Amino acid sequence: MIRQTVLPFKLERTEERVTARSGLVLYGEFMGAMGLEALVDRHIPRPGSGRGFGAISYVKPLSMALYGGGETIEDVREIRGDESLRDVLGLDEIPSSSAIGDWLRRMGERGGVQGMERVNDEITTRVLKGDDREGYTLIVDPTMIESHKREAQMSYLGFKGYRPVVATLKETGLAVAYEFKEGNDHGGRVDILRKAFSKMPEGKVIEEVLLDAEYYTKGVIEYLEGKAVRWAIAMDKDASVQEAIAAIPEDEWKPFRTEDGIRTDREVAETIHTMNKSDVVFRLVVLRWRDGQGDLFRDTYFYHGIATGMVQQTAEEVVWRYNGRAHIENHIKEIKTGFGMDRMPSGEFRANGVHFGIGIMTYNLFIAQRLLTMPEPWRAKTIKSVRWLLVEVAGRLVHHSRKIILKVATTADKYRLYLEMRRRTYELLLQ
Repeated sequence: MIRQTVLPFKLERTEERVTARSGLVLYGEFMGAMGLEALVDRHIPRPGSGRGFGAISYVKPLSMALYGGGETIEDVREIRGDESLRDVLGLDEIPSSSAIGDWLRRMGERGGVQGMERVNDEITTRVLKGDDREGYTLIVDPTMIESHKREAQMSYLGFKGYRPVVATLKETGLAVAYEFKEGNDHGGRVDILRKAFSKMPEGKVIEEVLLDAEYYTKGVIEYLEGKAVRWAIAMDKDASVQEAIAAIPEDEWKPFRTEDGIRTDREVAETIHTMNKSDVVFRLVVLRWRDGQGDLFRDTYFYHGIATGMVQQTAEEVVWRYNGRAHIENHIKEIKTGFGMDRMPSGEFRANGVHFGIGIMTYNLFIAQRLLTMPEPWRAKTIKSVRWLLVEVAGRLVHHSRKIILKVATTADKYRLYLEMRRRTYELLLQ
């Protein structure tokens, strides 16, 4: 007989009760320990009739699909078709993808955007209260989501889409505040800061704020000065800034070194500056480096300015601290590509706002699960790594003496990790 496959094995379908995503059970348990059903029931509008699905019937499977690697609401079908997973978690009701889309549109019209924001507020409050730190660094950044949906607005980048703004804490990665915005909406810079400060629970404070040049405005600087926090903002090099840089004496430029003491090809200096019609005077820390393609007969430089309200740090330390702003790039990448928020499901803006809120919630729950139940070496892992190592594990479902047993096909070390995470999750439930 002539072999007609690459490898010599036979493929058959089994009717055994198995799941390919045993690790999703841990996430389902964690949602229960965090009281997600009660939060959703409290803050999301209920169905118009007594026969409709409750909000948790939409939110929970959609969140599980995003956690498990789904990218669209259609991917909820994988959760719906996994009978073993549904049996373990008690997921008796999972709406179809079209029903989820309809629900998102209804919730967009009935206050679902604000409801999901309140759900996220309670999650972040609980996580922060359980964190040993008292002071945090706030980083804020907008991001673009390209979309060809009918209501999407044209962005300055030349394509239609949405421009949500996310505020995260550098130390934990938690998204403490967010706003889902149109692609052409550049307003509300102080609003997102005010919102982030208001979300901090009692005993927890924002001590430092790091922002890019979009937030170099009179209103933002005056607000941060009023909050008495350390702050650093990249500066637009307008005419007044260029004049201030040009006035720095040549002998004040010093070699710039990294935090490890390694000398770089850049130089650093500082001066003081203020904005038009503002009484706030602040430090202007400037990096410069030679233009490799500059004129052979004169020195030409590139400049990068940082406005800062930090008074006790050296110019080098200001740069080091400002460079910590890069953390938000990883946070936003995780939200968008890790949890499927780089695409929106609906042609309606507010429906997409509800969906984005569920994405932020799933991201925050992952951060919380990682912080509260996983061992220390796992707390820097991305959702992609956790899926590969923890979620995508085969398991067989067995019913025995009125008990449900999920037998996972994994190593002894990973089995012990499962048990430890379940123990810590149960402790959260008791708190």
